[in-house]
Amino acid sequence: MKKLSNGTEYQQNKEMQMRNITLDGCTKKGEVCLNQMKKLSIGTEKLLIRDMHMRNTALDGCITMGEAYLNLMKKLSVGTEKLLIKEMQVRKITLDGCIKKGKV
Repeated sequence: MKKLSNGTEYQQNKEMQMRNITLDGCTKKGEVCLNQMKKLSIGTEKLLIRDMHMRNTALDGCITMGEAYLNLMKKLSVGTEKLLIKEMQVRKITLDGCIKKGKV
């Protein structure tokens, strides 16, 4: 009976070793998959960062153009204001001349 017990124990050890080998293989495959996922994640993150950088560049261009148009509008507004003031001065001079003619 002792031989049978040793044989059974040997068989159980052999099965445990096989299970450990299988488990080690699965663990290594899991680690490989995890590393691959990390690499993919980093690659995706880099792509997203590059995409955001491109969008920021485009947005900066739009902001710059908007600022240029705003400055142009301010200049036009100031020029129009100067023209209006000049026109008002001409009308005042004409009005002053008419008033003086009326008094004479």
